[in-house]
Amino acid sequence: MKSFYSVLYIKPVPVSDEKITIGLFLNADNKPLFDYSETKLRIAAKLTDSGSIDSVEKILRNIKRKISASTRPDQIEAFEIGPFTESYFKYLSNYSNNILHYSDPTENRGIFRPEEFTGLFRLLVDREYGVTKVDRSFKDVVKKRISSSIVKEKIDVFYRIPKETIKTVYADHEVDYIGVNGSIFSGNSIDFSRDPYNLEHKLYLLKFVALGLINLSEKLNLNDSGGNKHIVYYNDPEGSKNKGLLHDAKTEEGSPLIFKHWDEFNDDENWIVNTPTHKFSELVEKELS
Repeated sequence: MKSFYSVLYIKPVPVSDEKITIGLFLNADNKPLFDYSETKLRIAAKLTDSGSIDSVEKILRNIKRKISASTRPDQIEAFEIGPFTESYFKYLSNYSNNILHYSDPTENRGIFRPEEFTGLFRLLVDREYGVTKVDRSFKDVVKKRISSSIVKEKIDVFYRIPKETIKTVYADHEVDYIGVNGSIFSGNSIDFSRDPYNLEHKLYLLKFVALGLINLSEKLNLNDSGGNKHIVYYNDPEGSKNKGLLHDAKTEEGSPLIFKHWDEFNDDENWIVNTPTHKFSELVEKELS
């Protein structure tokens, strides 16, 4: 049997030519190889009915199981009579009218080796296929971004505020950044993919930290040109409980906190860079010593 491959793809809208490649079948040295991209499936799910995508994923998992069985010595005969033949995929490419489609294998013949599967998959389906990714937490993302930002030259970053300074908390609290521009401003981050109970506690804590900083500004007779901006950066919330907590926090009347998606940090970074600011630690040393 000649070597060939067939690309599997999804058409989110049947009447459109738009398609999303999600998988690859390769027959090399009369050995079938197949895999699909979960990342591409998630993209497809946002563009079409999620129930249909669930059905497609079941089909893809079944294909993987059948191909795994077909490579066993006791299944060779079954493999040779189908369904993983060029003629079968030719049939699928001509007659498939569901959401899942197959490219014509007769157009994709060549001299392929099994070890070339990963390279083909990255080229045709998902360039991140087989790449080991380090799963970084939201806090890690924030820390790396702020640590490499020019703002650290103008204000304090990852500064631990002594509890004696603001008197509204029972322990020292670290903020992601803090500075002074007329009045005190600060930034904190909160991961809305975490446990809802811990999030609720964190929200209360950040509120009292902000209130303490506002009280300190008033005590030191700082003017309000900086607006006492105490920003909380958040990521996309996971789960209905976390979404509700974020909504309530953003709409709470009289809250000292301003909530912004982490994507908006660039705007605040530009404001800090282009505004006369100085470090909170210098204020503490000067006014509270």
